[in-house]
Amino acid sequence: MGRFNGTLFFLIAGLTVFAALLPEHAAGAEDTGAAVSLTNFALPEYRKKDNRLQFIIYGDRATNLGAFINLENPLMDIISENIRNINEVVPLGGVKLYPLNAPAAEVNRFWADKKHCRALIFSTAAEYNKNTKVLRGDTPAFFRSREMDIDGVGFDADYENKLIHIRSKVRMVIRPEYRRGGMGGGVKKTNQPAKDQTK
Repeated sequence: MGRFNGTLFFLIAGLTVFAALLPEHAAGAEDTGAAVSLTNFALPEYRKKDNRLQFIIYGDRATNLGAFINLENPLMDIISENIRNINEVVPLGGVKLYPLNAPAAEVNRFWADKKHCRALIFSTAAEYNKNTKVLRGDTPAFFRSREMDIDGVGFDADYENKLIHIRSKVRMVIRPEYRRGGMGGGVKKTNQPAKDQTK
């Protein structure tokens, strides 16, 4: 029914998350600082100095506990630096990631309509620190990008310091053809298969 209006979606989602995560707006919350929950959420984060969209966290449930938000099934969509128009962002709430050793054709199909996205991080549970903008969890974690995919257990994603740490049981697939083509850029076709770097 017409083209998706990304600006309106993120404005509404951002205001909804902001309002819903404030204790005074909690239905049934007591004066004791009860936790506030939100389901099927999208939480956009912007850089303060220029208001550029940095990433969006989607998930099934968010529970606000002061400076921390406990998340169920969070998906962090890291936005490419070259994105200036919010309408270029495709909402990814509920998206299913491909498996670690997916064939190249499946990987290419997955990324074809996600030009705005630099990488994705998914876990079944995590905690987001609103002050430091660090997302961390102890459950299995899944990192996906055009250049590489990583599965492991436990993670720390620190956007400000450009650090994603997968703590243990790390398995990795690297696609060198994307590195030569540039992040999100054109892909040079090669006959080389993806390299599985399993620890």
